[in-house]
Amino acid sequence: MVRVRRALWLVLGMLSMSLLVVALGVYTTTRTESLNVTGYTSGVILTLGSFLGLLGLSLEENRRQLLTAAIVFLSFGVITSFLCLVIDGVCIVLSMDMRPLRAGRCQFYSSGSNYIYENFYMSVSCWSLEESCNLTVRSGTCYCCDLYNCANGGYLSNYYEFVGVQSCEEVFTLYILIWSLTGLNLVVFFMGILTTAVLGSIKNIVRCRVNTHTHTHIHAHTPLLSDTNFVIFPLFSVTMDVK
Repeated sequence: MVRVRRALWLVLGMLSMSLLVVALGVYTTTRTESLNVTGYTSGVILTLGSFLGLLGLSLEENRRQLLTAAIVFLSFGVITSFLCLVIDGVCIVLSMDMRPLRAGRCQFYSSGSNYIYENFYMSVSCWSLEESCNLTVRSGTCYCCDLYNCANGGYLSNYYEFVGVQSCEEVFTLYILIWSLTGLNLVVFFMGILTTAVLGSIKNIVRCRVNTHTHTHIHAHTPLLSDTNFVIFPLFSVTMDVK
């Protein structure tokens, strides 16, 4: 069936994009401890939905049940991708001020050990035109004093430190990765809607075929009234003649 074959290619593309979102999201999340990237969550749900859709299109048995489960997971994945798009694209990326990094006004602190996540702390001085204060940073941290608010201790400030990076240049790579993950979530958002619609149409075709086959089977095994009369009346006449 041509429609099933096209849907199969669409689901395979959806599965590939979902796995790419998971891989990129996990990689981005593990680059720093300062950012809680959520983009990989939608990829996990969409991967499961795409896998169920692939099974539903490949197997004749339980096709309708598998397609129903795939549509449910894909629907949740589409909603999750939109939420991840808002969280990563608006709440994180737009809150990252890259101007001090571009100007070279950020510093990187390292304890000199080969381990990035060593818990060595140091108090550094941050100053501006209006005030100055001390900031405690951990080893393996890129910090920007221009983004740190001494009045409230950095509370509700922009991201002023990135813990776990190897250099301040890596923050640029992290910024690009988050933007790429946001773009992928936008792509899988629309692909998820399209895949859900295609699988829904195929599920309706399967249901119509099942209903038609059931109706034909029942109609073929139902005896006609004329045939019943033809059998009954001769038997009745034979019985009367014997008497």
